[in-house]
Amino acid sequence: MATTTNSAAVNKRVIREPDSTNFELTSDVIASRLHEHIVGRTVIITGISANGLGAHAAEVIAKYSPKFLILASRRVSAITPIAELIKRTTTNSGVQVVPLEMDLASQSSVRKAAAAVLKLTTVVDVLINNAGVMMLQEYITSPEGIESHLAINHVGHYLFTNLLMPALLKSSQPRVVNVTSAASIASPFRFDDMEFGNGKEYDPFLAYAHTKTANLLFTLGLARKLGEKGLVAIGVDPGGVHGTGIDRAIPISIQIERGWRLKDGSWNPEIPYKTPAQAVASYIIAAFGPDVLDHNGETLTAGVFDATLAPHAKDPEAADKLWTVSEKLVGQEFRY
Repeated sequence: MATTTNSAAVNKRVIREPDSTNFELTSDVIASRLHEHIVGRTVIITGISANGLGAHAAEVIAKYSPKFLILASRRVSAITPIAELIKRTTTNSGVQVVPLEMDLASQSSVRKAAAAVLKLTTVVDVLINNAGVMMLQEYITSPEGIESHLAINHVGHYLFTNLLMPALLKSSQPRVVNVTSAASIASPFRFDDMEFGNGKEYDPFLAYAHTKTANLLFTLGLARKLGEKGLVAIGVDPGGVHGTGIDRAIPISIQIERGWRLKDGSWNPEIPYKTPAQAVASYIIAAFGPDVLDHNGETLTAGVFDATLAPHAKDPEAADKLWTVSEKLVGQEFRY
């Protein structure tokens, strides 16, 4: 959700996008303005699902003639309806839509998916790490023994991004967009207890929140390590959005308790929820906007860079530490 900002933060505005009081610009409007920056690009979006923000971003980007639009999901069946819709509605764009099966919880699946991408193309221009899970009510671990939020929201994307780095660095304007959440404010990354006491002290919200901090630290880490090689990494907090399915694991009773819904189960009208078209405007700005080049490693929240981030989410030492921890979790070093 959008928050108020001080005057210094407001001065850091780029292309204006919707906030809690100003929803006039949508992803289509932004994409039309950035058309020349989309044409001919190879774009990958993870976490494609019906009604999700990744799917909406794919539909918008496809209209403006990228070369490849590679759509990743745990199940190809989730990609098929989106791919078919794009083919029906963008007959003149020339885009080639490529489904990519990838389970971010499984490192072997991530490696297989990355290999498939590198076989398809030698250049990747934009990677939007959109996939994520939120507040899973049970403590579950990945095949590698990593808690599920951490495995899916961070480790899988960390591995996928680095495996694709040779192709990204061949782009003239490589971008990585990491989708995060305001929940990052609630928790620093849990370096000392990533597994919540092997599940005995599991807290669904904190499990989600500290991985959203990981998204921000990963963004900063990419900029610090690869900025000199031309890579631009931008975080995006799209804000609250109805109907995307990200909250499907959260019982209504808990959503009411947290104030997201009223006692009758309806959405709280006092919360400035966005439509998908409004939320995805930030994706388009981060992925293609030229004005973000001066904000490498920062995070776009309601049109402002780093306006509301907690200090723990933009700590260079924590970013470096997370990189090292992540290398150990995937069993591979990525040094640049």
